[in-house]
Amino acid sequence: MSAGEDRPAGPSGAAAARSGAEEAFARGERARRAERWAEAEAAYRAAWQADPRAEVAGELGLSELALGRFRDAAEHLRESLLDPATLAPAARRRFSDGLRRAEREVSPATVAVNRPEAEVFIDDRRIGSGQGMYFVYVEPGRHEARGRLEGYVDEVYPFEAQRGREAMIGLHLEPKPPPLAAAAPAAAAPAAPAPPSGPAAGTVFRVGGIALASAGVVLGAGILIEAAARGDEAAALADEIRRRGGPAACLYREHVAACEALGDKHRERDMLEAAAWASFISAGVVGAVAISSLWWAPAPGKLAVRAAPLATAQGGGVLVSGVW
Repeated sequence: MSAGEDRPAGPSGAAAARSGAEEAFARGERARRAERWAEAEAAYRAAWQADPRAEVAGELGLSELALGRFRDAAEHLRESLLDPATLAPAARRRFSDGLRRAEREVSPATVAVNRPEAEVFIDDRRIGSGQGMYFVYVEPGRHEARGRLEGYVDEVYPFEAQRGREAMIGLHLEPKPPPLAAAAPAAAAPAAPAPPSGPAAGTVFRVGGIALASAGVVLGAGILIEAAARGDEAAALADEIRRRGGPAACLYREHVAACEALGDKHRERDMLEAAAWASFISAGVVGAVAISSLWWAPAPGKLAVRAAPLATAQGGGVLVSGVW
């Protein structure tokens, strides 16, 4: 080839990554159909790292579930369902069922930290930094949450995670005390009285508000998944009605009962979707107010408060407990 001739352009980095992800996903699919779960998990993980799509996350989570890695399975399956509209109905049902099975074996944990720039750890696992609240899954048993930030005293929070029950953790980091000043003269003014011990009301309000907001998000996500299931059932029933009686089937007496059932499913779906969005909006308002209290109600004391969502057949709320 002479210098003046055009050379074929090689694949771009993005195209190469997509091609690699597709090949890895295809390997995972073959291994899954053969129930070679370790091989499927490795292939889906490679596909997820190259192209983190919802479908890849869900298949990776189901492979981890088959291997008994319940925490990883729950995290990837939850990730796959954050945008359910991108999934086919059958895949959405499989991933939702898998998430329910995985969540029965682990404990969801919500970690709130008063300094969003702090690094947050659970045991030796880094959860992240740059956020005021995190949602993760942990194995049942004893754990330790830690907040770490330069210039602040590390905040450590031991907690016991129980299978299927949510743990609520609040981390309040305090600035490191300044170096000891030179001894004051004997005639120095008397020291000011010490402030009352125990967490400030702002701390109690903040932890309780974040717990309630988290409960609202979890509740809304569950309702939205149920609404999607009703929508899938309605679509399947509509297809069956059209197959039996054509586009105008509902005009004929023999299809009236099926068409009424179809209308009921549409109404159920709409009501569930409305309830889910109401839960999301309420959680957003409560969470925003709670986080804003970091400015208008700063907490000077150590956090000694625990909070958890409370749900009963008559309603719901948040339980705040501690010593103050």
